[in-house]
Amino acid sequence: MSKIFLFLLFLFTSYKSFSNEIKILNETIGNGLEVKNHSKVSVHYIGKLEDNTVFDNSYDRGQFFDFQIGVRKVILGWETGLLGMKEGGKRTIFIPYQLAYGESGAGNLIPPKSNLIFDIEVIKVIPPGYKEIDGYQLKLAMTDEFKIIDIRNEDQISNTNKIPGAIQITAFDRNGNFFPNFFDKYKENVQIGEKVIFISQNGDISSILANGFVEQLNQSNIYHLKDGVSGLEKINFDFE
Repeated sequence: MSKIFLFLLFLFTSYKSFSNEIKILNETIGNGLEVKNHSKVSVHYIGKLEDNTVFDNSYDRGQFFDFQIGVRKVILGWETGLLGMKEGGKRTIFIPYQLAYGESGAGNLIPPKSNLIFDIEVIKVIPPGYKEIDGYQLKLAMTDEFKIIDIRNEDQISNTNKIPGAIQITAFDRNGNFFPNFFDKYKENVQIGEKVIFISQNGDISSILANGFVEQLNQSNIYHLKDGVSGLEKINFDFE
């Protein structure tokens, strides 16, 4: 499982929500599957500078652009700017240069510190390979059929928010450093093919880990808890 180590470390340490800095200028709502974190999408797009100079156009090439949300394969503005769109939908988004190509720009087409505007059309959405569950579904899943893995660190766990039956295997310390013995402890407690639910404090880190297990390690039956322990506290979950 060593090949997932740097992948997870990079995603965790670079994780940050920038959705409040992206502006949706125009939108036509689609009626197909919704783009969520770690969805695989096929899109058409037109990229423009603020003066409406077009620097890239996938329609002209006649080729869709395919990528997965949340794995840092595109500029940061795209990571959150497409969330919530649906198949068949179109959206025009404004991306500040800090979430685009930054201080340096990109080649001769995009000058330094360029804010960008993208017209994006979502052609196809493939949901993440892992499954997302909420707190009510977690209650139903608390059986011997599932292994519940609590990946929080010690600072996030108290005597009032422990999950009954959960196996505590901390994935990252308080500074965001990945524990290299995580996989050893995981293999001590989980057999290949067993149903596993990853739980973190807010749900973001558990989704990253779940996606890594599916995409990098080809594991199946992987779940993660949406909104994490913070979400459970809001529904008065019966902690241990």
